[in-house]
Amino acid sequence: MSPSKRTSSRTSTSPKHSFSVRRARAADREAILEMSKHIWGGHDYMPLVWDRWLAEKKGALLTVTVDGRAVGTSKVSLLAPGEVWLEGLRLHPDYHGQGLSKRIHRATFREAEKLDPRTVRYSTWIGNEASRRIAEKNGFWQIARTGWLWGKVGRRSPVRGRRAAAGDLDTVVRFVHGSSCYEATNGVAGVGWTFPELTRRRIKHLLSLGRVIVFPRRGAFRAVAMFDIGKIDDDVCLGFIDGPDDDVTLLAKDLLRIAAETGRKEASAMVPMGRIADLVHAAGFDEWQPVRAVVYELGARGFSGRNEPFEDVLSRTLRSNESDVLDLIADLLMERAPVALAKENVRDFITRNFIPDTDRQLVGSTEGFFLALRTDTLRSILRGVIEHFHLRHGLAGNALTATDRVVRVTHRGKRLATVRARAASLHLTLGPGFGPCFPPDLKVRASETRFHEKTLDRASGCYGSLTLVLTEKSHIKGATRAIDIIMKSAAARR
Repeated sequence: MSPSKRTSSRTSTSPKHSFSVRRARAADREAILEMSKHIWGGHDYMPLVWDRWLAEKKGALLTVTVDGRAVGTSKVSLLAPGEVWLEGLRLHPDYHGQGLSKRIHRATFREAEKLDPRTVRYSTWIGNEASRRIAEKNGFWQIARTGWLWGKVGRRSPVRGRRAAAGDLDTVVRFVHGSSCYEATNGVAGVGWTFPELTRRRIKHLLSLGRVIVFPRRGAFRAVAMFDIGKIDDDVCLGFIDGPDDDVTLLAKDLLRIAAETGRKEASAMVPMGRIADLVHAAGFDEWQPVRAVVYELGARGFSGRNEPFEDVLSRTLRSNESDVLDLIADLLMERAPVALAKENVRDFITRNFIPDTDRQLVGSTEGFFLALRTDTLRSILRGVIEHFHLRHGLAGNALTATDRVVRVTHRGKRLATVRARAASLHLTLGPGFGPCFPPDLKVRASETRFHEKTLDRASGCYGSLTLVLTEKSHIKGATRAIDIIMKSAAARR
């Protein structure tokens, strides 16, 4: 079928249609709940929360309309001061793939900004590719992966642990914040699909409600479990548990007993996959296979005020430690493989499928320049300079380009270095681009050091660029020292 004859069941949102995102109204209810019947096979939770969300004073419930018809929603919630939670993003299937999600997100972020957020998070099913792509495109980063398990309660029986008392607060907080479970989730705990922070304030709140269980009953406790009541299904949900294996299993069984005490027929657990999930599963939370959830947070942790993107820092770090990473992954795969494997074969598999083979890239990109050099000495100098850029500073791939006569290195969009070939020497030019960093009395091994007068900073007396003439293998050390200076300067610039 030719493109001109193709038809689509999706509704166009061309300029003739009126699109808007506004605060939700009671009149939107019927259309939104009708839409939700087409989501998750008719098992969407929207009918359970719409009325409550509409009535909430903090945050905002938004409605997406096309030509006045409600076709989607988005919810901005405030879990605690500064802790903004995004949820309830829905769009009628007829309008998927037409760019409306981007516009919904822009409106959602505008509402989130009004709440003076310290952090913005949301969660989604691990298989929701559309939601995860939106996260990645909007600066969100994964902070936790968990499994949602369910367990049927049995007969009512005494709880083996004890409810923590007010005097236990400090000890419980220290235990939680020092636990592997806390580390695995980056400090959040699941209550269904919501993941509030395990702050001292929240732990105190749960403790006051009798939702913190410790074991043993007497003396210093070794294990802690915390639960809350889900706002969607009204279920008892285990969100944090840690301690020795046997104690974790015991406390997980206690949660089933607590659910039985309330008259519920089942309990849930939203806990990190691995040891914790395995122990909870062994305790009886095994009605279904775990539903995997991922939690996203806006911005990468530890990077506020940095002048280099998180992705670039990690990419360079990976490249500069590529051999170690290869060894670690190869050792892990060989340990868990069902048959004996040769390590070099495994390393080769990893570089073919998972991480770039930077050594091959470097050699391939500079091969013409390398072969055009007239002496082995110059080839050794070139190899030393290029490997230092890679092994020490992680620069390779798109950061390095080469012709038969020139190698250029860029960093963060600026020219970092140029290597030019002469008959009996290599000329390494560093900068400009990252400000004055080379003192006039700089002493490095080289046949000649030429400071570029146009880059002199009168205030500091330092130069932003220089050229080193390299003719001997001993000059590699001088070149690498100068490279380290300009890279330090680059890291300090904002």
